[in-house]
Amino acid sequence: MSSSGNVAEENRRLRRIVSTMRQEAERNDALLQTFFNAELHLLSCTTLAQLLDYILREFRDGFGLDAVTLMLLDPEDAARGLLEGPGKSGHFPNLRLLNGQGPLREIHPRDELFCGEPDEGFRRVCFPHHPEVVSCAILPLIREGCLIGSLGLGSTDAARFSHRLSYDYVSHLASVVSVCIENCISRETLQHLSSIDALTRVLNRRALQQQLIYEIKRCNRIGESLAYVFLDIDHFKAVNDQHGHVAGDRILRAVGQLLSEKVRGTDSVARYGGEEFAILLPGCDLREAIRLAEMLREALGQLRVPGRDGRPVPITASLGVTICERQHTEAVDLAILVEDLVHAADQALYASKNGGRNRTSSQACPLRAARRAQQ
Repeated sequence: MSSSGNVAEENRRLRRIVSTMRQEAERNDALLQTFFNAELHLLSCTTLAQLLDYILREFRDGFGLDAVTLMLLDPEDAARGLLEGPGKSGHFPNLRLLNGQGPLREIHPRDELFCGEPDEGFRRVCFPHHPEVVSCAILPLIREGCLIGSLGLGSTDAARFSHRLSYDYVSHLASVVSVCIENCISRETLQHLSSIDALTRVLNRRALQQQLIYEIKRCNRIGESLAYVFLDIDHFKAVNDQHGHVAGDRILRAVGQLLSEKVRGTDSVARYGGEEFAILLPGCDLREAIRLAEMLREALGQLRVPGRDGRPVPITASLGVTICERQHTEAVDLAILVEDLVHAADQALYASKNGGRNRTSSQACPLRAARRAQQ
């Protein structure tokens, strides 16, 4: 071959190398941008449910994975409490909450990243619902020197993850996930505590006000009615005078617990003040709201809370019910409508008290809020 032919061949070879390097650089740039976008999204999450939804559901599409799983240390049930209970909708089949570090230490005995083909034990622990995974990256989640979890990234492509490759970006992402999980739990726990009545463990009055505004807007948006119920423990001052405030506090706690257990998952229970509770019942018309209120009243009558002498204190309650319907929320002044609902429920409660107590009464909510907003 002539020297000119050698030069031409060498030029072609160099162009192929440059083209390959350019393609590899473009893939790396795209991958880096994906990691950067994921990091921004993680940092923008404000609740644990929102964060877990992004990690466990959107990571799959964003990184082209076949499975994403998470194990999280939760010895005090802080995460579980934020994800479960009334008004919570978080359901994550690929999330496992742990009471101890045992399973985490089996996977990460030295707090190290695992990459490659998982053996049967790893697959069973890290990907119990995904037997098709043949290569994976299993990332330790570490916060302030403590192993708090494990993030599993699984693929059906045997060449996707290998112990011979470097995964600096993935390890950095694991650090970001660890920080975000801790921050979301801390922030949401503080918010939760600020909305809870310390004695009864139901919502406090401030949180009730916020939830009421939310439910009114929801009522307007989807056309459902909303029931507002006031409940007052009968003759509670006499209970305190006769049995003492310790017994009174026991009764308040027992009432709060019973109400929380008896209402539906979409309902909200709050201590309005003193011995008075408020209950929000979304999607309830007047007939159903009265039925539920009567069920609560009868259940309270069966409570057995010991008094000062150890004998059970008889408990009864009076209830007042009102209904907010879509016609109330159209062209509405929210502040006025909230006042009207509270006043109507309060009037219904007084009707129950004046009628002999231990009963349920109802009062229609006026339409003046909507009319005033239109003037």
